Amino acid sequence: MSSHYINPEKLKILEFNTVIIGAGASGLNCALHLVKEGIPPEEIAIITDKLGGGTSFNTGSDKQTYYKMSIIGDQKDSPLLMAQDMVSGGAMHGDMALVEATNSIREFFHLVELGMPFPHDKYGGFAGYKTDNDPKQRATSIGPLTSQEMSKCLLSAIKKENIKIFDNHYAESLLLNRKKPFKDVIGVQCIDINLLSNTKNIEDLVDAIVIFKSKNVVLATGGPAIIYKHSVYPRSQNGTLGLAISA
Repeated sequence: MSSHYINPEKLKILEFNTVIIGAGASGLNCALHLVKEGIPPEEIAIITDKLGGGTSFNTGSDKQTYYKMSIIGDQKDSPLLMAQDMVSGGAMHGDMALVEATNSIREFFHLVELGMPFPHDKYGGFAGYKTDNDPKQRATSIGPLTSQEMSKCLLSAIKKENIKIFDNHYAESLLLNRKKPFKDVIGVQCIDINLLSNTKNIEDLVDAIVIFKSKNVVLATGGPAIIYKHSVYPRSQNGTLGLAISA
């Protein structure tokens, strides 16, 4: 096995306030909210190995459901009640459930404002229905392609904000500041897949390496898809849990 020295002066280094790994519904939505919180669009970068290739853009089934607090009829509901129902399933931590429940209506109407055609009556009341494990009418849907349409609306908004998407960039590792006791994450090392495919010599591999220096790194690619290999997820959905574990 041979080693090869890489001259750091030849590396392509880009600097942003926040780098988001993943261009599915959660990653795109995160970028839009960062802009609303005052981060300039040019200070945000979204990294993806294939735009439109993830679960959000490709999942479709009759179980496509968006959950929010109930806003229909006269039934009583609250973030705490919704969180308790989510936790009762046994697969979600309580504080995460409470955050999700508290923000569920905010995010629902965010999607409505972006053009998501959730069903509603002529008075503006949005329909809700019960699912097997939900005692309230919190569920809503536009059919089997709900997540795909959500992603399309979010991507359209991202383009209007001129937020940079680095397509065909594979996130290879998180960069750490090892001088600090908690080894702060300070960026991401990526491979430009297009350049890599055209590389002939090992000396040219450095041209395919892109360093993203960033104050914040958001992992928005879901969990490790391997646990779904015999279930509903295709093998193409990789996740980035391994990056976090390695770091």
